[in-house]
Amino acid sequence: MAGSTIGRVPPQNIDAEVALLGAVLLRNRALDDVQEILTKEDFYQRGHQLIWDAIVGLRNDKPNVAIDLVSLTQYLAEKGTLAECGGASYIAGLTDSVPSSTNASYYAEIIRNCALKRRLLDLSVTVGDKAFDETQDVQQSIDEIEQKISALGNSIGTNNYTDVGALLLKVVDEVHDRQAGKKSSGISSGFRILDKYIGGFKPSDMVIIAARPSVGKTALGLNIAINMAFGPNPVPVGFFSLEMSGASLVERILSNKGQINNMVLRNGKIDSVSEQKMMDAAGVLYENAKNLLIQDTPNISLMEIRSQSRRMKRENDIQAIFIDYIGLIDLKGPANMPRHEQVSIISRSLKSLARELNVPIICLAQVNREGGKDRPPMLADLRDSGSIEQDADLVILLDDPSKRLNEDGKIAQYEEEESDGDEPTVKTKPLKIIIAKQRNGSTGAFNLNFVADYMAFREIERF
Repeated sequence: MAGSTIGRVPPQNIDAEVALLGAVLLRNRALDDVQEILTKEDFYQRGHQLIWDAIVGLRNDKPNVAIDLVSLTQYLAEKGTLAECGGASYIAGLTDSVPSSTNASYYAEIIRNCALKRRLLDLSVTVGDKAFDETQDVQQSIDEIEQKISALGNSIGTNNYTDVGALLLKVVDEVHDRQAGKKSSGISSGFRILDKYIGGFKPSDMVIIAARPSVGKTALGLNIAINMAFGPNPVPVGFFSLEMSGASLVERILSNKGQINNMVLRNGKIDSVSEQKMMDAAGVLYENAKNLLIQDTPNISLMEIRSQSRRMKRENDIQAIFIDYIGLIDLKGPANMPRHEQVSIISRSLKSLARELNVPIICLAQVNREGGKDRPPMLADLRDSGSIEQDADLVILLDDPSKRLNEDGKIAQYEEEESDGDEPTVKTKPLKIIIAKQRNGSTGAFNLNFVADYMAFREIERF
């Protein structure tokens, strides 16, 4: 297959390059229209690269000088590249081949499309080279290639600056849409009080949900994922479970949606009522089963998470990614690298991935032993790395006051009420949800009721 490219000229359009350069010489204002679209490397012919580089350099170095045959030739001569460009006679001939100087943007798009095709061709060669390189780690090679493909795809659209007037109109229209219920500023968590604080989870944000072990961070994260995937406005989401198997997650989902005691499902002591609840919940979940994609490989590597996240986005257009939890991600770095440095790299990489895919990434994390033991947890309690706090756009901490140390230095464990039947009485307890950091909003705290039997959170009814 590689041999089929031998002897073939890479994608290029010399006529468009000549016309573009000539158009800029004839009408300097054309440079303003195309300078943000093109780079020197987008030109195929070496001489054209040097001429474009000189045009941009002359504009930057001498903004008050008109770019014409004389000034450009002099500038190239000063740089010592005039001869390599073909000399003054070649530059003079550029303006003779311009159909219309007003079509500069059109010529620029032709040049850019050819350049993108050449980069795609170069990438195909890189893929082949990596495949034959025995020293390369396969997963690392795949991650690098996917990242380059993603960057190439994102580079197709060029974002130019705009004045605040256009942005004002856009923002005002979006606010009116939200007011009319047509559009949300983010993906709803399914909890009105949480959405009131954060306005939903925003694309490209990195979100941390953290707590001490066994407080309920997995339950909260999964509850939000369930609300997104199976709520009133369902969207596809991906869930990376590094600590729990996919089957265990589905047990929790059935318990949550069917309001069935989780222990009843686990020990199989299910009566006819619970059986009916389970089948009804399974039927509802099955209708939108493709909205929740679960990856349950234990200690999955960072590169595999990045690779599979891109695949989920590409094939299923997922709108959010959950990771349970960040401390179990394997960096596959040097064996002697301290864990806090590994977590810093992982945190930055996940933030970069959120921006690349334009989806919120919600990571669960642990706080250290002091956080929540005799006081509410704080940002400084995030385990392993301060980089998590720095990279995160939103940090949500869970606090269970019932697990504070008592006067005897012991934890007052939460106990279920006893029941005469096989199934214990359903009991709820309030957990404090602390918005400890919000890059574009306020902080605060509120309570949600935690139903341990269903591994579910419920909003506290207010009368």
